[in-house]
Amino acid sequence: MKPELKTLREQMVRAARRAYESGLQSGNGGNLSARAPGEQIILIKPSGTSFGEITEENLVAVDFEGRVVEGSGRPSRELQTHLEIYRLRSDVHGILHSHSPWAIACGELFGELPLHAFHARDKVGEIPILHIEGHANEQVVEGVRALLQENPNVRAFIQSKHGIFAMAESIITAEHHAELVEETAQVAWLVRGGCVR
Repeated sequence: MKPELKTLREQMVRAARRAYESGLQSGNGGNLSARAPGEQIILIKPSGTSFGEITEENLVAVDFEGRVVEGSGRPSRELQTHLEIYRLRSDVHGILHSHSPWAIACGELFGELPLHAFHARDKVGEIPILHIEGHANEQVVEGVRALLQENPNVRAFIQSKHGIFAMAESIITAEHHAELVEETAQVAWLVRGGCVR
């Protein structure tokens, strides 16, 4: 294990455990990654591993060409989507993707997630919804590229039928953004259902 990646690995484990324990992601779905400071290297969740099972040792280090440079696991199938975000956004150092139910439900209803709460507007801002079929394929990578070129400062988006992609300057903050997107989606659903007059 490279010593300079030690802190990043610790943060990845913390973010993954919080996402799992809060119910943001169940089972072995979803993924998260973090960019190593000053390097063209990311750490990413291994494929088929639950957020609750992530350890510092089983994270996979991958270069920007998608080659595994450290670790014995297979990187998440969403690797190319993560790499595309990092290529386009030098300010992003952490990405969390979760198959969160309220966000997926709202992805069927809206073109952009309504921001009913002040704190959602302040902390995350606009949350576009990417309406595209499939997942973890080139079509999605192209769709994410177009979305980020159109919305260069976006902190999170929802892919319809698939879930949240939250981005931030650290993986800890990205996880917090993902939680806030899921909360915002729940509020939007309740407002649409007539619970608020």
